[in-house]
Amino acid sequence: MIEIFVNTSPVDALLMRIVALGANMTPVTRPLAGVLADIPERAFAGQRDPVTGAPWAPLKPVTVNRRGSSTPILQVSGILAGSIQAEHGPDFARVTTNVPYAPTHQFGAKKGQFGRTRRGGPIPWGDIPARRFFGVGPEDEAEIAQTTSSALQRFLGGR
Repeated sequence: MIEIFVNTSPVDALLMRIVALGANMTPVTRPLAGVLADIPERAFAGQRDPVTGAPWAPLKPVTVNRRGSSTPILQVSGILAGSIQAEHGPDFARVTTNVPYAPTHQFGAKKGQFGRTRRGGPIPWGDIPARRFFGVGPEDEAEIAQTTSSALQRFLGGR
C-alpha cells in the first residue's frame, strides 16, 4: 500500500489569516484612511478638484477686495483644511469634516438657497461655485489599489 501525506499547514494558516481579515479589515482600512486624507490635502494645496483636476473657480472681485487677496481660495483661516480627519475601523475608511460650511464649498450654493437674514438679505448673498475637495480621481484610484494590494500582501504574508 502507498500512502501520500500532504502538508496543508501553510495553506491552513493562510486561510485562517483570510478569515481573520474578513472579520477585521483594519490592516487594510488603516492605510486606506491615510490615502483618503491625502486627497483633500492635495486639493487645498493645488486649489484643484481632486476628481477632474480642474482648477477651482476663482474668487469674485468683491470677495478679493474684501479679503485683500485672491489666494489661497479656501484657506483664509485654515479651519476648513485643518478640519479634515481620517477615520478607519474594522470595516471602513473615510475622511470627514465637521465644519458646517464645508458642504457649501464642496457642492456650491445659489444666492438665497439658505433663506434670508432678519433684514431680508439672501443667504448666501451671492452664488458660491462648487470647489470640490473631497472625491477620488484616477490617480487616487491607482494609489488606493496599490495601497490595498500592499496591505493585503503584508497581512496575508504574516508581516
